[in-house]
Amino acid sequence: MSLPPNSPQNLSDEEIGRLFGVMLSTLRPRGSLTDARMAVAEAGITGVNAPTQYWDPFLAKVDTAFHSLERDAQLSAIRILANRFSDSEEVQRLLAEHGYEYIDGTFVPIAFLDQREAIYLPPSSASELAKAMKRLVEGDDTGAITAACGAVDALTQQLYVAHDLGDPGHVAFATKVNTALRNLGIFDEIQTDLIGLGIKTSEAQRIVTDMRKATNHAAQMLQTLRRTMGDVHGSKPALRRTAYDSIKWASAICGLFEGR
Repeated sequence: MSLPPNSPQNLSDEEIGRLFGVMLSTLRPRGSLTDARMAVAEAGITGVNAPTQYWDPFLAKVDTAFHSLERDAQLSAIRILANRFSDSEEVQRLLAEHGYEYIDGTFVPIAFLDQREAIYLPPSSASELAKAMKRLVEGDDTGAITAACGAVDALTQQLYVAHDLGDPGHVAFATKVNTALRNLGIFDEIQTDLIGLGIKTSEAQRIVTDMRKATNHAAQMLQTLRRTMGDVHGSKPALRRTAYDSIKWASAICGLFEGR
């Protein structure tokens, strides 16, 4: 299996330095200086001698010690620190601002995530969702919501025309999603496939019923968020976590129509 373009093994020295900077910036807010010393030691960053009661000399020593390590040791150190701190929303936010997510021991560029998901999405949807993620990383939360909703809306409008489902211009956002799903028999097809895998009919029906409800709720949520938070000019207030969720829900909806 080939490595992602920016897996730890392929990171440039400049990228290693930036990612370590993110990890270093999290040490002080995360706990006591003693805790920070333990985290640094676990990461294999040794030779850090500074008065235990002062943060600034300690962090400066950690930075110097890290950059004196061999490249492989640096890679191990940032992985260990990322494993320790990646559950923090603040760390996730900082990594995203630098264009990365940390997944299973790998710093994955967000652009690469877009490419990885694209094979499961209609082409036009993949393009719009990549735009949404780019806006999110750039701090444009309202623009991200607008682009995420736009991916779903553009796809359902295409499906309306391709399958003669009526005039999409006079139908609400969520209604277009549900109408397309129903007329194309998406959930019926999924249920048939599940049964074909050997899943009991009752279980397959339960799965599909929950999928149908979840998709409907997601479409309703996106419809409301587009009205209340979506704005290409970024002038409306929005929540970063809501913008991220919008992208993922939009991706899940569009993925149901892959190949249609």
